[in-house]
Amino acid sequence: MKHRIAAALLSFSLVLGIVAMTGNPVLAQQAMATAQAGGKVSDAQAASPDMQDKAASESNKQQEEAAQKPNAADAAVKRGAQPTNREAAVKTAPQPTAQNDGTAKNAPQPEAEKQYPVTAAVEDRTDVLEFADDKDGFRVLIPSELTVYPLGVNPVAVLRGENTENGLRLAIDASAIDNRGPLMPFQVEAFRSDFIRMVKSSVKDSANDKKISLLKEEEINGQKAVHVVSSTLTTDGKRRLLRDEYVFVTQNRMFVVMYMMDEKLYPQYNAKIPEWMQSVQISQVWKKITVKGTNFTTEVPASCIDLKDPTELEKTMEIYGNESIMIGLVSSPRETFGFMPESLAGLSAQDQAKVLEGLQTKLMADTKNAATGYRGEFLSVNGETCVKAAYEVNGSKNESYTFVKDGKVMELGFVFKGENETAIRPVIAHATETLQM
Repeated sequence: MKHRIAAALLSFSLVLGIVAMTGNPVLAQQAMATAQAGGKVSDAQAASPDMQDKAASESNKQQEEAAQKPNAADAAVKRGAQPTNREAAVKTAPQPTAQNDGTAKNAPQPEAEKQYPVTAAVEDRTDVLEFADDKDGFRVLIPSELTVYPLGVNPVAVLRGENTENGLRLAIDASAIDNRGPLMPFQVEAFRSDFIRMVKSSVKDSANDKKISLLKEEEINGQKAVHVVSSTLTTDGKRRLLRDEYVFVTQNRMFVVMYMMDEKLYPQYNAKIPEWMQSVQISQVWKKITVKGTNFTTEVPASCIDLKDPTELEKTMEIYGNESIMIGLVSSPRETFGFMPESLAGLSAQDQAKVLEGLQTKLMADTKNAATGYRGEFLSVNGETCVKAAYEVNGSKNESYTFVKDGKVMELGFVFKGENETAIRPVIAHATETLQM
């Protein structure tokens, strides 16, 4: 039921925005259908308890085997073990391990692999290094006592580290959540809940006396994470291997940071690890969208999904959105704007007034007089003169940037709720900064 409610709320918000931006009720209805059928809000996608319990069992067995055969585990990751949906991602999450034979860190690596990801010194500190995976938008401090080696551009495993003297190991993994597109916010919450339940169920299926000493959701530097501390017996039964693991889930990425060591070593690190983890930063990841057949392009958050029906205005429009904002690119022949001059640059005050009046009149007609508070002004964006307009339609804020170039009227538009404005301002700024025509 909660899936259907969330889908309905999102669809309603998007429809209001599309009508405001395009004046096209048919396109709005298509966007609603897309949002409802896009594969992000279907109850059918939720894994059944039996499936998830089976996944937990398999995951735990693989984890125990990987702990004692780390080279094989890393090799499996290198072969491309990338989760393609929520169930597979949850199954994969507990598996990252570090190599412990000391060979990888000493082996010569191609320069391309050394460049991704990056570790760097931290000013005024010698105890830690900063690990940066800018491709996936993830940063965290790690202990400088580790010898670290990146795993190149592998789709899942991105860093391994080891202190061979005391046996401390580190694994950092990043992976896409779902190849069908970003998760909705409520699905992110469900993902964490599923992961916690699977960790609990893995105890009863453990062949090596798995024990969980900590399992809870935490907020770390503004990011929600599942924190798990667990231990298992080694095959010979003589010692216990401990894992201190943090799992972060965003709408389009999962990040796993895992420290592994002999259980007897943990008192030396159980206070240090949370301190290192407080440095976590997860930043916005962007993707480029382009109006087909043109050079009209910009960058939007990777969590945005395509809301445009492929059969409607395929060559003149792109519309992407998430739960916070909708972003549209529209290219139209100048003739459809009878009041538009060939260029917006160098217009007299009188001619500028005519353009603003024409845009407002068209907006009122497109929205059936639902737009309120229209404010228009001329300004320059990336060296191009445009009209920036701000107004509201049915409680949603709208902001648009209109250009005239090469016989086309090109519009970059945003629709969002007022309560989200502070959070989405950086998105608007990035989209305008990366706008190309």
